[in-house]
Amino acid sequence: MTQPDARTVVTRYLQALRTRDAQAVPELIAADAVYRIPGSHPLAGTFRGLDEITEKFFTPMGALFDPEAAYSVEVSHVLAEGDQVSVECVTRSRTVHGTPYAIDISAQFTVRDGKIVSMREYFDTQYFTATLFGKEA
Repeated sequence: MTQPDARTVVTRYLQALRTRDAQAVPELIAADAVYRIPGSHPLAGTFRGLDEITEKFFTPMGALFDPEAAYSVEVSHVLAEGDQVSVECVTRSRTVHGTPYAIDISAQFTVRDGKIVSMREYFDTQYFTATLFGKEA
């Protein structure tokens, strides 16, 4: 069976985020993947392996958003070459406290054997921290 190309895998991943598909997201990430999230906020760090990514990033991140609010990932650019994919997008939703949330993100992915093996995100960490964690973060 032929593996999907890197662009297709990342596109499916972004769609799974949009629809909050808790089953599809882990199916698109390698068991030994590495995610790097910048900043000094509670979700910053380098997470190694799908279990740690889920436990320390996806689960706490999901708890910060209103589960009834739409969650959109509006992609403006995708560049893909070989196993590398670069995405520019705006993510929009509403926090659990009712605050509108909109952030520009640049994300760099590496895909191998049909799964994401690394992701590095770049965004305004000051806005992210203030909006999702308030002044106490």
